[in-house]
Amino acid sequence: MPDTIDPIDLKILEILEKDSRTNLNQIADECELSSSAVFSRMNKLKRNGTIVGFGLLVKQGALGYPYEATVGITTETPRTQTIAEEIRKQPNVIVCTKSIGKFNMCCYIIARNVEELDKVTQKIKNTPGVKSVAANIILKNYDKVESKVSEETISANQELDQVDIAIIKELILDSRTPFLKIGKKLKISHETVRNKFEKLRLSGTIVRCAAIIDYSRLGYQGTVFIFISLIQGSDKINAINELKKYHSISRVSSVMGAFDLLAFARFKGLKDFTKLIDDIQQIPSVAHVDICLANFTYFSYTPIPRAPFETDTVELS
Repeated sequence: MPDTIDPIDLKILEILEKDSRTNLNQIADECELSSSAVFSRMNKLKRNGTIVGFGLLVKQGALGYPYEATVGITTETPRTQTIAEEIRKQPNVIVCTKSIGKFNMCCYIIARNVEELDKVTQKIKNTPGVKSVAANIILKNYDKVESKVSEETISANQELDQVDIAIIKELILDSRTPFLKIGKKLKISHETVRNKFEKLRLSGTIVRCAAIIDYSRLGYQGTVFIFISLIQGSDKINAINELKKYHSISRVSSVMGAFDLLAFARFKGLKDFTKLIDDIQQIPSVAHVDICLANFTYFSYTPIPRAPFETDTVELS
């Protein structure tokens, strides 16, 4: 009999998605359980694939890849799977998935500079079977979970040393890794790791430590990419704040290109999905909405190239 997920499990997931480094005792207090019971439930959630891992969100460009973009791709439909597999081979491609809607596929790419961004986009465009591409440069990402760090404390140009980068890379692999273990691997004290982590967090370089959750295990059927055009002269920040109010929207990005905003939302069914789109179209500043539906429920926002992994039958990077 498969493991069931109850309201306490959902509470644990909510806590870990906001801050995956929350310790067992804190989670236990919030859930009115013993720490051993929390530990057992977390193991169950990892065992059944609900918790895929523990990742890290960092400030855009912190690790040398300040340029991010989405690329909507129109393909020769019978060859879509082969085309997707070819595009995923590029290390700058964070995600490439088949979709239904305005585009046959959607990609999320990263680059060190404008020239590299253009080069990656051209490689995608020149992939056999690709008819056309539409790129939108990400100007700024707005995380759904409110940051614990105030704007006043964020450093715009914090210089990272090699130890900072090494710590971040360890936490990208597993953001719950104990500081003691990281210290031993990097041959520094755990106090140094802790102090540097706190500085990186307070500077805004580390945005959030978060559990990576496979929402298909919670009844969600996929992700919708929502491309939004605003009425000329309207306030983009106000529109972003309106979009962040919707529970199903996990992230909003300000973009430059064919659209003004890009939102990512999870959906459980057609009724939920259509209501969300209808609600967005009712926002006064919204002029037009285009969509792409993808049959997966999450993807990595890791801002460095990494080896592909698989989930929901869709290979991600």
